Amino acid sequence: MPRDIAFLPYPAYGHMTPALPVVAELVRRGHRVTCFTSGEFADRVVALGARAAAYGCDLSTAQPDITDADEAARAPLHLLEQSMAVLPAVERVFGGGPPDLLVYDTTLWAPGRLLARKYGLPAVQLSATVASNEHFSLTKENQAYGEAVDPAHPAIARFVTRLGEHLAAHGLGDLTLEEFFTGGDEFTLVFLPRAFQPAGETFDERFAFVGPPSSPAARTWRPPADGRPVVLITLGTTVNDRPEFFRTCAEAFADLPWQVVLTLGKRVDPATLGPLPSHVEAHRWVAHGDVLPHCSVFLCQGGMGSLMEALSFGVPVIAVPHHPEQHINARQIRRLGLGASLDKETVTAERIRDAVLAVDEDEAVRRRVQLMRREVHAAGGAVRAADEIEARVAAAHPAGGSRK
Repeated sequence: MPRDIAFLPYPAYGHMTPALPVVAELVRRGHRVTCFTSGEFADRVVALGARAAAYGCDLSTAQPDITDADEAARAPLHLLEQSMAVLPAVERVFGGGPPDLLVYDTTLWAPGRLLARKYGLPAVQLSATVASNEHFSLTKENQAYGEAVDPAHPAIARFVTRLGEHLAAHGLGDLTLEEFFTGGDEFTLVFLPRAFQPAGETFDERFAFVGPPSSPAARTWRPPADGRPVVLITLGTTVNDRPEFFRTCAEAFADLPWQVVLTLGKRVDPATLGPLPSHVEAHRWVAHGDVLPHCSVFLCQGGMGSLMEALSFGVPVIAVPHHPEQHINARQIRRLGLGASLDKETVTAERIRDAVLAVDEDEAVRRRVQLMRREVHAAGGAVRAADEIEARVAAAHPAGGSRK
């Protein structure tokens, strides 16, 4: 029977891209879905047949590089206050009756868990990056790529105090912070295959590795008629304000018979790159699903969405990571033999050219990438994610009734 399902995704491309196909699949199955979002994504939500609701606050998608331990200590408190600001808007919508199930992004873990506890809702967490359990901690791995954080830092103490205050304000003062932090038996949908997850074999039934959604072709790009190899280059949506990087990439292939496709994003005007060789294309946006089927190599910042999209098409990857999570992803690319990585601080045209040519000529890399491609497609994507959500809402309401 139709259910009322509320989604709290994080309104950034890397998080919305895998979440929206799940919303679409649930709507297709007849469920009533309310998806909270920012104005940038509201029209997309409505186009899927779901109800769009505004968070009513600024959830900044900017992720500046954390350059020292002080910034690393302050980041959790900043994210807590930013994410908890969604509660008034969500509770206004819940005023008409809470949903049958709540789905929330890991970035919004604090308001998601609070709402689930407060309203007694079954809940599903969405992870657009690698997951954490008793054997692998994303938080600890992130810290490994920066200076050690002082546990006595005032921002850490303030974070704990503020979290307790938020719980108390919503009648959850008896809930221990340890219980709230760990999430108990919280169920998580992870948008990557288990084969890509570090320590993947240690994750139990609390996790379903459903892989990324499929990327439909937009038919906005055509490959070169002469059959030359293609390299697609992007810095994603959070670190793409680096025109000098794109100029370096153009320089790397200036004298090579490759077609170079640069996806710049919103913050770099193609005109600022100056004159480009005829075989170097600079786009603010191009559908990667159009280009990747024709690609020999994909060069990117190492965001999980970019990696999964490339691997779903069987394309080797060269990562140039910026954020700690991207460093973890790049390490997985190297460990699994799916490509290579470059240091953003020392990257040069020569190093880019050498890395692309080496990966392109490595048959062992291509074999492993094809094996991972099969893992990606076998994971199930949006269809399996919807199956898992339906199973949890059915278990929570075995009599078939709805809260509304």
